[in-house]
Amino acid sequence: MARDKVRKVLFSDVLDVRVRVINYDDSKAVIKNKKKYPFELFNTVQIQVQTDKMDFLFNVFNGYTWNGADIPRFLWRLVGSRTDNDFLVASMVHDYMLEFKTYIMKEILSGQITKREYRRLTSLVFRELIKRQGTNVVKANIMSWCVDVFQMFNVRSWKCP
Repeated sequence: MARDKVRKVLFSDVLDVRVRVINYDDSKAVIKNKKKYPFELFNTVQIQVQTDKMDFLFNVFNGYTWNGADIPRFLWRLVGSRTDNDFLVASMVHDYMLEFKTYIMKEILSGQITKREYRRLTSLVFRELIKRQGTNVVKANIMSWCVDVFQMFNVRSWKCP
């Protein structure tokens, strides 16, 4: 998998992504959730990932919420903010793949790749999508590497069965 490259990431439909608006009558818990996860997908989309070694599909369902790109605030002037449009789709797909990694690894990929390979695959998908959104190759490579390194050291999140 180390030399495996993501060739294409295709979507079955145009993504309907919206900012979650805080309403006057929202409870404190709902407000907290909307601030933590400010983006929501308003349609179900099938995503196809094509690499040199595999081709697989998964669905991101209507109502999925995420926080945008996890870019440290001190890097926002250099890289862009977590809510930057260039990273919105990529962060959604990346976050979804991480949140549902056990399902995708076991049910969709049938255990064909290891956790380490899957972690790297999510970073490669992220890189492919931000390049498609117009991020230059050097910046995309650096951001993908940073995402991969962060995941590598975030051992607790990779304790899946």
